[in-house]
Amino acid sequence: MRVRSAVVCGVALVSLAGCISAEDGEARPPAGPTSVAGPLGTFQQRVEVTAFVTAFRATFPALADGRSDEAIASNVTQVCLNDLRDPSTGQPVPDGEAVALRRIPSRFEWNGITPDWTMSRTILALATGTACSPVEGRSVRAGVLSHRPQPRPPTV
Repeated sequence: MRVRSAVVCGVALVSLAGCISAEDGEARPPAGPTSVAGPLGTFQQRVEVTAFVTAFRATFPALADGRSDEAIASNVTQVCLNDLRDPSTGQPVPDGEAVALRRIPSRFEWNGITPDWTMSRTILALATGTACSPVEGRSVRAGVLSHRPQPRPPTV
């Protein structure tokens, strides 16, 4: 329940952070770089990745202290695109969760703190619930990507 609350809070904070308004009442986008080259950079700009970063900071302050948002986003991007999926095809891999759990400790190690198995599972659950959110035809079950197809709505 704590992970779900952190994810929900992270998404809410991200949504609020994007609502910067000027004195004239016009909404303005947040300041900062707007383009990052390549597919990894494009993936890192997704709101779901920002939600992961926010939830990660709230859940693991010791692992986040002094670490840039870009570094955390880069780590979760690797989990989403290189561990849970085949990087050459973009398709889910059968052992993606096991691969991610093996790599998360070294990817997220910081200030002499290496995530243990429980922390790694929580990081994976945060990632699959936010940054690695499912694409059409896939669902999230208990924080783990499921390979069951989604039912199609009836056609009229």
